Amino acid sequence: MSDALIAELSLLFDSGYPLLYLLTYEEERALRLIRTAAKDRALSTWSRTGGGANKPGADLPALLESLKRAGRGVTVLVDAHPFLADGGVVRKLRELSPVLSRAGHTLIFLSPVLVLPPELEKDVTIVDVPLPDRQAVDELFRAVCAEEQVVFPEDFVDAVVLAARGLTENEARRVFTKALRKGGGFKLSDISLILEEKKQILRKSEVLEFIELSESLSTVGGLEEVKRWLKQRRRAFGEEAARYGLPPPKGLLLIGVQGCGKSLTAKAVAGSWHLPLLRLDLGAVFGMASPETSLRRAILVAESLSPVVLWVDEIEKGFAQASSSAGENVSRVFGGFITWLQEKKVPVFVVATANEVENLPPELLRKGRFDETFFVDLPDAHERKAILHIHIKRRGRDPKAFDLDALARQTEHFSGAELEQGVVAGMYRAFSEGRELSTRDIQKELDEIVPLFATYEEKIKALREWSKNRARRASLDQSLVDLFEEE
Repeated sequence: MSDALIAELSLLFDSGYPLLYLLTYEEERALRLIRTAAKDRALSTWSRTGGGANKPGADLPALLESLKRAGRGVTVLVDAHPFLADGGVVRKLRELSPVLSRAGHTLIFLSPVLVLPPELEKDVTIVDVPLPDRQAVDELFRAVCAEEQVVFPEDFVDAVVLAARGLTENEARRVFTKALRKGGGFKLSDISLILEEKKQILRKSEVLEFIELSESLSTVGGLEEVKRWLKQRRRAFGEEAARYGLPPPKGLLLIGVQGCGKSLTAKAVAGSWHLPLLRLDLGAVFGMASPETSLRRAILVAESLSPVVLWVDEIEKGFAQASSSAGENVSRVFGGFITWLQEKKVPVFVVATANEVENLPPELLRKGRFDETFFVDLPDAHERKAILHIHIKRRGRDPKAFDLDALARQTEHFSGAELEQGVVAGMYRAFSEGRELSTRDIQKELDEIVPLFATYEEKIKALREWSKNRARRASLDQSLVDLFEEE
């Protein structure tokens, strides 16, 4: 990845691109890559605290003015993005752009935050600096082991490198050093230390969350069509699938009634495929000072951890919030996200859920964004029985001791979440009376629950009607299954 970025930067320099914007937190590494890509070009850097090597102490407007007489070379502005709010600086940059292009000089903004005024959109080329790839992390681990004079078993290097993917160079160096010094050498058990460090780093992100996995497809009641679809793609992320000619699966859009297992399915996908699970909070993205930068950074982290499952819960709320906000910046965020969904090549499997289709941007439903769109309805009697079985067993009881058929008949139009609520409430009832849980306890509590269907019947029926020609059903038509079984 570093070699590819160096080649890209070198090509941009050779092609006369006057203004570049490199997005990264890794300032030291980025400067090293720029220095390599610049080859024999004159290179100088500038910052507010000390100026550049060629213009010590100069303020930015003065530096820009001096660049009108610059020859072939590269100038890097470190953390100069606050100056882009100054109309005078923006004007100077627009006048400078053709001058730099003719002179073969490139001016680079190096910053972790994207601030790009509309006046410069056509002049500035944005370059994302990816996090270290597998080879770079491998080389770094070996270098740290050499510095610490530690001999490591070659057979678990791959596991260490995989665990450290998604960290910056400095973060990886620190956690490798910590692990090596913790116990006088590196042990396979120290991989958990790296994973914990990764979780700590992701906790600093306000838009990405690392989800602990405790679910699998066996913990999801019903949704047999979704399960079948997912099982067919279980092995599609490996080298064997690539040799077969298969591209990695892009993702899944689950639309349907609240509380019917969409979010649970997202967690179960990652658990069953043994992949990390990240949750992207779109509401938080649009609440950031620079939503475009926040989303770009989240995507880069997800890609660096690939293969990974990226869960976007209630996607329609995030983009409904986006469409109600002012400014071209919001449109760029949405456009960037759907373009990434369409064009991404790395194995990041996106599971998006939505409850309200009227707020769902139609662009998300176009083929190519997701591999498939499923409609998740209220569970039928067979699925309700399966859901009750799972929740009773999860709480240490034998489902065979309960009349699941009677409970399933009683709960027509109940969601999976409401069925779980009935089981838990029944346990509270039995516990308060000092006895074991019974079918009657659950029945009494279910009688007290007013299902969502009673309040939103028209809305749910409209959702069913919408889905008829727009999405696949997530569940088997059990009435047909029963008919064939009877025959």
